[in-house]
Amino acid sequence: MKLSGIEGGHHVGRDSEFSSLAEVPRCRSGALVPITDQTQIGKLVSDGFKGCMIVTENLMSMVPDGVGAIISERPLDELYDIHNSLVRGGSFYSPPGENVIDSDAEIHQTSVIAGSGVSIGKGCIIGPKVTILAGSTIEDNVTIGPGTVIGSEEVVTLGRGAASEKVLSSGGVTIGKDVGIHANSSINRAVLGGSTEIRAGAKFDNLVKVGQNAKIGERSFVAACASIGPNVDIGEEVWIGPNSTVGSGLTIGNRAYVTIGSVVVKDVAEGKLVTGHYTMDYNLFAERLKKR
Repeated sequence: MKLSGIEGGHHVGRDSEFSSLAEVPRCRSGALVPITDQTQIGKLVSDGFKGCMIVTENLMSMVPDGVGAIISERPLDELYDIHNSLVRGGSFYSPPGENVIDSDAEIHQTSVIAGSGVSIGKGCIIGPKVTILAGSTIEDNVTIGPGTVIGSEEVVTLGRGAASEKVLSSGGVTIGKDVGIHANSSINRAVLGGSTEIRAGAKFDNLVKVGQNAKIGERSFVAACASIGPNVDIGEEVWIGPNSTVGSGLTIGNRAYVTIGSVVVKDVAEGKLVTGHYTMDYNLFAERLKKR
């Protein structure tokens, strides 16, 4: 779609085409992305980004040739405004298809399955009072415990004072093979298309919350009462301790270990053990503790 084809009178600084909407850092070439500072432009250019940006007027001169641009004082709100318009228009995002539920899946009679846009594979066990909403794909041999909600909507609003407007969700949730999710967890669907992803073999304890567009790697474990923010990327075989919080947009490397009750506000490198509020290298934490 071309920027000039968007309804609503947006200020197009340079026309070009985009195929999806995304937020930095979770974006790929071809997307329309909001830019809030010049370092984001530099990072996207170094990654070979091709697509469109929403920038403030003072950043327009930094947008590289071949990249389209909309000029806006509030790039993120502009992105969400465009997104809502495209959702209501009905042609940019694919509508949900018919349900595809394998006859071998065991679904408790008290569970609620949306009337469309749900796929459930063979060997799945869906427990009592589970809710599975449109846009959810559940692959083979997944177990979901009582009271869990798959595909709940993220609470995102456009900042318009008393007239705040809800940002509509158009994405989904994809749960890979052999995933286990215990009771009363909530997996939020992606907002800007695409999916929140729980990859093969991952395991969740009770009362886990996963934000929109997060990615949980294969064979990772998320313990009870942990909260994973939006756009988080968690690698393979990661351990997230009970009552831990991972802030939005962060990356947790493969085989990293986040201890009980930690609050993660920075990326965690592969194989790193972190702890505390806010987290720090575990060895440094232990050394400081000894000095008390």
